[in-house]
Amino acid sequence: MKLGNRVIFCFVVVVALVLVFTKTLFFRLDLTEEGRYSLSKASKSLVAEMNEPLTVKLYLDGDLDANMLRLRRATEDMVRELNMYASEQLMIEMYNPNRATTDEERYEEYAELEQRGLRGMSVTVRERGGKMSEQVIFPWAEICSSRDTMAVCLMQPSVQKSGEAAVNSAIADLEYLFVDAIRILNRKEVRKVAFIEGHGELSEEYTYDASDALSRYFQVDRGVIGTDASILDDYDAIIIAKPMERYSEIDKFVIDQYIMQGGSVLWLLDGAQMSNDMLSEGGTTPLIALDVNLSDMLFRYGVRLTSTVVEDMQCAYMPVNVARPTEEPRFEPIPWFYMPLLQGSPYHPITKTLQAVKADFASGIEIVGDTAGIRKEVLLITSNASHVHVAPSEIDVMGAINIEPKEYFTTQYVPIAVALEGRFESIYKHRMAPAGVKVEKIIDKSEFARMVVVADGDIIRNDIEQHRDGLMLVPLGYDRVTRQTHGNKDFIVNSLLYLTDDEGVMQLRNRRVDLRLLNRAVVESQRDMWMWINTLLPIVLLGVFGGVFYWRRKKRFVK
Repeated sequence: MKLGNRVIFCFVVVVALVLVFTKTLFFRLDLTEEGRYSLSKASKSLVAEMNEPLTVKLYLDGDLDANMLRLRRATEDMVRELNMYASEQLMIEMYNPNRATTDEERYEEYAELEQRGLRGMSVTVRERGGKMSEQVIFPWAEICSSRDTMAVCLMQPSVQKSGEAAVNSAIADLEYLFVDAIRILNRKEVRKVAFIEGHGELSEEYTYDASDALSRYFQVDRGVIGTDASILDDYDAIIIAKPMERYSEIDKFVIDQYIMQGGSVLWLLDGAQMSNDMLSEGGTTPLIALDVNLSDMLFRYGVRLTSTVVEDMQCAYMPVNVARPTEEPRFEPIPWFYMPLLQGSPYHPITKTLQAVKADFASGIEIVGDTAGIRKEVLLITSNASHVHVAPSEIDVMGAINIEPKEYFTTQYVPIAVALEGRFESIYKHRMAPAGVKVEKIIDKSEFARMVVVADGDIIRNDIEQHRDGLMLVPLGYDRVTRQTHGNKDFIVNSLLYLTDDEGVMQLRNRRVDLRLLNRAVVESQRDMWMWINTLLPIVLLGVFGGVFYWRRKKRFVK
């Protein structure tokens, strides 16, 4: 074989091997500091288990402003990235809600989307010439399978963030939102959670909104514990929502042994009690400590509820009759310090990007005990202007109005909710099981378990109003005065997802995408300098290169 033929043959072989190798080997490189273009192992594993093709209908299309256009492109990139690891195809379809040519057709389109739960939002768009206009957009996507459709809200309206910051936060949550929806559509087994009853807990109608939100992920049951120690074994988590009566030793033993087997608990407890009826009728009510016989369990697990009620300047408003006794009733909203708006930790997946959570006569939580094997993280706190009302005492509406804030609110950042995870020690270690309970062996040390302890049972409570047509449910976290919905429902749902998260999907909520903005003042001050540099530098470099090239050519060829 001649040399030229050998070279051609070797070249063909090398090209063929490269093509085969690149077809079988798949890799992607992400050079960003925070890994914004990389999927987690949990995401790759979940999409690899897809059992059928899914279609993503994206409603961010049409003439969008720069921020919404960036969100649309990030969403498209996320779907394509997920599709690279999916066992079945993940297709994307674009849909423009503003495609109609007339206002009437456009409003009909809006109404249809609203009926499906896709709420629109209004954004201000700056047109050419500086003119401002309002545009209705739908930052939603629908993931459709052959059996069901999941709606995904790509960006929640926030009073704390706007513009580029809000879009950046939405982009950071995209992986979690899509993976969570795909997980629901592909689930083969229905996971179960249970509300514990029998101790004066909140009834079904007062937890209906939370139960309805949880039903998207779980089968939600209710019931009493009984004497069988294994009655809770089939549940991934249990919810104890504002008990008012004492727990028996048998009930405590069953819950304790459930935790020892790796069970998760959402505790929503009050450390003190008062009477809303007495407060509304006479303006005063006694505040007394509330003991439901769970303090020893919580202390062993690492927390203690205080017999207090927390007041805070960052609070919701309550309408109060300010008219004189002889005048017609005249209600005006006043700050109600006993209804604090709690701030969430930005470092925990439950509370990251969460709106303020509305509490009602919340108590405080103290972290106690030498539990080195348990990780404890504060989830909800009050502001830096708080006051702790210790029981026994009296609550007076007029006293809350006539206070001097600077002298009264001297406490800061009172913990209201705490997340615990690790291996807990049983309170029945070295003790006998209660008489009447059915158990073979007492477990002294738990497997890895999680729990969330909240020092306010009303965080999960939705109100019920009487109307002409009957009773009407008030959404959980809704404020009648400001007509704003707080983050109570999201907190409850996120807490249960965190407690039952075996795949690590909830950790995706902790993803961080840094917003690197230009300093506008520096840009304006150095604008002319950089404009001239960018204009003249290429010309200068081209001239230098041409001169050097001409000089070398002349020196080489001209003698």
